[in-house]
Amino acid sequence: MRRNELSLLWAEIKATLSDLERIVEEIEELLRDLGSSEPSYKDKAAMGAFLHNFYNGIENVLKRIAEEIDRAVPSGSEWHRALLQRMAEGVENLRPAVLKAETVTKLLPYLGFRHFFRHSYTFEIDWEKVKPLARNARAVLETIKDDLKEFLDTLEETGLQGF
Repeated sequence: MRRNELSLLWAEIKATLSDLERIVEEIEELLRDLGSSEPSYKDKAAMGAFLHNFYNGIENVLKRIAEEIDRAVPSGSEWHRALLQRMAEGVENLRPAVLKAETVTKLLPYLGFRHFFRHSYTFEIDWEKVKPLARNARAVLETIKDDLKEFLDTLEETGLQGF
């Protein structure tokens, strides 16, 4: 991958991270507004949409890396999980790992929720299962940012070669 291509990819990633920051702010605002009160159906639907968007944004970043650097995105019914697993592994002569294994572990519940949200009715949202995802979204986003920065720094340090 040439330096200008990497720069363009990083610009796309930063734009998506900015969008994810906004989503996390919305999640935090909704949590503050609710306090300890029981969420309404609309509150649950809103939080579900925010968490779905949160994971989709992260997945879109990973997919772009797979498209631009790996030149292949996993396919099949388990491609979402396969993408996460692939991003935790370096590819010899191509790239270092994008995510740490611990980061993938933190993302798996969001992937599970994304699947639930896409295939269920919002009135089926269990607030007790959603609350921890909402409360941890900021920390997960910061972990993603750290992993991506380390990944891109490593690519640049090696002159985009050597993997």
